[in-house]
Amino acid sequence: MICKKCGRKYEDDMPNCLWCDAPNDNVSENPSVEPEAVTAESIPAESAFTQEEPENVQRGRSAIAWFKFVIIFSFIVIPFGEFSLAVFEPNMNLAKGEIPQAMDFAPLIVDLFYLFLFFILCLTILIALFKCCKWLYISIQTLRKFTSTTFSPIAAVFCTLIPWGNGIFDYFIFKDILARQEHALKSRNAKFTSVKPGLLKWILILAILSLITSFFYDLYKSTICKLLGLLLSLPACWLYIKTMKAMIENEKNLSTIQERDLLDRKVDEILKQRENS
Repeated sequence: MICKKCGRKYEDDMPNCLWCDAPNDNVSENPSVEPEAVTAESIPAESAFTQEEPENVQRGRSAIAWFKFVIIFSFIVIPFGEFSLAVFEPNMNLAKGEIPQAMDFAPLIVDLFYLFLFFILCLTILIALFKCCKWLYISIQTLRKFTSTTFSPIAAVFCTLIPWGNGIFDYFIFKDILARQEHALKSRNAKFTSVKPGLLKWILILAILSLITSFFYDLYKSTICKLLGLLLSLPACWLYIKTMKAMIENEKNLSTIQERDLLDRKVDEILKQRENS
């Protein structure tokens, strides 16, 4: 039987949907049919565990994909911008109010192209941030159904979006989430995916180094500091991706446990209803 409300499968003789509790019209129209007993074997073989991954797990994997795209695109746009400024800026007189000659339009075209690439980069960063923040919010919500967390979903997202300090806050957020996931999964004899020892500490170290390079760039406007910050972001992003993959895998296992608990409760309710009828 396919539920008209949620679209999931359940046994034809069940009076209600196993997942959303919507009434089974076929059973209500044929009350004389004696329903079979609900056993472990009568549970649909194609349950939530064999269907596609939970929505937030897919969202987390999508966030990682966008994250990778931002990294690759950044290493194209930022060096291109520095190169175009170094090559063409001496020939640009627009800042002085002078009208460029025909041969001087090449720097202008390059600058416009760089602005276009920079706009696309900003757009992809916003999309990646939105997906990451939404994944993080729902991930902590799911975790809080099993245990408490130091950061609330809103506080975690807010701290992640704080400029110049998000890497430091992320260290504490990720550390707390992984510790709570480990406790929740191991207490239920489920698999826990850990990260390599010291990986989270390197996220903190690279975040502090990035802050230092940003400070010196703002102070001296040094291109070397900007490129150094860009190079530091590469291992930092790799560490973020490794950590997020572990957290997503643990969230998937927690979602499976949550679905199984829901299934057990539904079966108990149906058994109780049949005993009373």
